[in-house]
Amino acid sequence: MKTFLKSLLIAAITLFTFSCKKDTVTPQEPTPTPTESLLKIGETYILGAKAKAVVYSDKALVTGYNVIYVALYDSIDGSRLSDGHFNVTPMMDMGSMMHSSPVENTEDTITTGGYFKTSVVFIMPGTSTEWSLNMMFNNHKNGLTGHGELGVDVVSSTPSKCVSTTIALDSNAKVFISLIGLANPIVGINDFEIVIHKKLGMMNFPAIENYTVEIDPEMPSMGHSSPNNVNPVHIGKGHYTGEVNFTMTGLWNVNLKIYKNGTLISSDQYFEITLH
Repeated sequence: MKTFLKSLLIAAITLFTFSCKKDTVTPQEPTPTPTESLLKIGETYILGAKAKAVVYSDKALVTGYNVIYVALYDSIDGSRLSDGHFNVTPMMDMGSMMHSSPVENTEDTITTGGYFKTSVVFIMPGTSTEWSLNMMFNNHKNGLTGHGELGVDVVSSTPSKCVSTTIALDSNAKVFISLIGLANPIVGINDFEIVIHKKLGMMNFPAIENYTVEIDPEMPSMGHSSPNNVNPVHIGKGHYTGEVNFTMTGLWNVNLKIYKNGTLISSDQYFEITLH
């Protein structure tokens, strides 16, 4: 019953259809050639499309923003597939309920560097029996469309790279704010990027494009801020970019103020950043 319900939920937000009939495949173990920085997450077959997916990321999957690279292979002859429609639906199975999370699927039909790329914001930690990447692929090589599922482990980012809040002044919306980058911050000016999503349903997490964001870096142990920061501005698909200035090493809190239509609607969220 859970599998049936999950399939219905996924089908509700995608135009793809898939076959439940298992492909007859010749075992192949194609060796992908990712850049040295990529970590293999796992692999699975795209049943119905005669394809095999090998999933990579630049790090272990964590709560917050994750970029995922998928190499696809013909499951019969092992040749690399670079042309087709591909998307991912993240799913969390909590036993009594299921939900998705924010995801950014590209509209590209041709791979970049041999990979189909997508980004997922995992909003909570979970094991590979709870979180899964549900993949749909329309294989332009043979015209077939299929579905594959890969269980993945997601651990909590420490410090948190994704904060959530319910904003009373925006129709009690549950909002998720994810920090992108700043893995190796420096003393001085750093690029600052966040992406903001809103929960409208268990399967619906659209990007928010109409907020105004201000940042105020604060060093709690010293009680001071820093000059020359640039507030993030929206650049598309819920992404906001600016600059943050850290004037010394140590723990910093980047405080966020969020406005909608000129009204301050949230001021209690922040990201912890430590400079060594």
